[in-house]
Amino acid sequence: MEVINEHLPFSAPTQGAVGLIVILFTYTAVSWVRKSNRPTGSSTPPGPSKEFLLGNLRQFPKDRFYQKFCEWQKEYGNIVSVQLPGLSMVILGSYDAVNELLIKRPNSTSNRKIGYMVLELMKWQWSTAFIQPGQSHTNQRKMLRRGIGPQRVGSHTPTIEKNSGKLMLTLHSHEGNPHSEIMRTVGQIVVEMTYGEKMGILVGEEISSWSMEAIKLINEAFVTFWPVDIVHFLRFLPSWAPGGGFQRTASRSAWVSDQLRYMPFEKAKELHASGDIGHSLAADLLDEFGPTDDVRDALAVLFSAGADTTSAAIHLFFHAMFIFPEVARKVYEEISALTNGDRLLTISDRPHLPYTEAAWLESYRFRPVTLLGVPHCSTKDEVVNGYLIEAGTLININTGFILGDPKVWVDPEVFRPERFLAADAGSLPHPPSVIFGFGMRVCPGMYLADRIGFHIAATMVSLFEVAPLNGASRPEPGSIEYTDAGISLPVDFNCRFVPRSTKAEHLLRTVALNS
Repeated sequence: MEVINEHLPFSAPTQGAVGLIVILFTYTAVSWVRKSNRPTGSSTPPGPSKEFLLGNLRQFPKDRFYQKFCEWQKEYGNIVSVQLPGLSMVILGSYDAVNELLIKRPNSTSNRKIGYMVLELMKWQWSTAFIQPGQSHTNQRKMLRRGIGPQRVGSHTPTIEKNSGKLMLTLHSHEGNPHSEIMRTVGQIVVEMTYGEKMGILVGEEISSWSMEAIKLINEAFVTFWPVDIVHFLRFLPSWAPGGGFQRTASRSAWVSDQLRYMPFEKAKELHASGDIGHSLAADLLDEFGPTDDVRDALAVLFSAGADTTSAAIHLFFHAMFIFPEVARKVYEEISALTNGDRLLTISDRPHLPYTEAAWLESYRFRPVTLLGVPHCSTKDEVVNGYLIEAGTLININTGFILGDPKVWVDPEVFRPERFLAADAGSLPHPPSVIFGFGMRVCPGMYLADRIGFHIAATMVSLFEVAPLNGASRPEPGSIEYTDAGISLPVDFNCRFVPRSTKAEHLLRTVALNS
């Protein structure tokens, strides 16, 4: 503290107040200039009434962003304008608005404006998902497409099928919440396909553990209002001071970020040099590009981003089969008609399972994995539906609202896979595409995540009924609560996995013998 105070003439709170005043007056001046240059005939989108200097600061939620954003969406329409000191924001609540702004105009709407807390203090500024468009972003996306894009994702089929079988054995004896088991399996798949089977044996558990912690830290950070995002001077507050608790989160996250970014890559370089790395994305990228920073970060981002959404999607599908057993029965009957229960599903079976595919899509729609997308940021003025979206505007995507809009889905509160089998299904938004992003920001791991998720989900239903614990009953769908975080999961989901038949039990014994 003495060193800090020696160089800073004011206390951290005083600096924060001065900084906020500077931001407020700067924002007022910039807003006046922008308003005078506004294109003729355009206006800012509607939104909650704004106070002088403060804008919507006092109305802006400190948590439960999704709930407040939906209230505003219902009141003001599909494009809502919100103003914070120094920050203009819009919230998109329809696929049409997203299509018009993010898909048709990717060159001007693909920037990021991630908070200072996440980028600088928690040290996630290297992540492909967060960096700005540019050479590194292009390089990393190209590298990921080479290994897990639609043309190459099939090379990882053996790894997915092997680890899916192991998960089925674990579920057979599991009672309680299956999320940690799903996370562990998806993490193992990602480790093996990224760095090879030997790396999975050596440090797979450590990497998966750090990845799970990183996911938790980032998700919580994205749904928390951090004053340091607005007043950067607060970074000097010690962790023990009032309001300094964010420093503990930042310090732990920075350590986890460094572990995921550097440790596996150093070991991968050693294994690659000795010729022991085996088939993996790391081997392919090191062969082609060498041990560059972009290779390192492209590989590391698969853990901090890829395993998270995939595990949650599987978890939500399991939960849907738990609360809608009649749908699970139809999925099982379709799979059984294909395999006769004599063999495990393979990834190549997927095209022959239209109802299972529809149930998978409906599970994405019914309760989206992420209720709010990672925000974009505009780099130039754009006019959409007569509304001006100014350069520098933060663009939030209300994915939960989009996938539950009654104007589009008619009966969004009903879990109905048949909607994706109807003649007009092609006109509906594709739920995974809504979840995995738009324009230059489409998640490059989308094809891998979908491949892993669908196979594990369908294999589970082919073998098990997701049943309540002994003495418990299935909850009513309307009574279920979900976590309010970056990733939304059901609260108190505890179940057991009951083999559907003697054939299923025989298949499980076969998997055990071959493991």
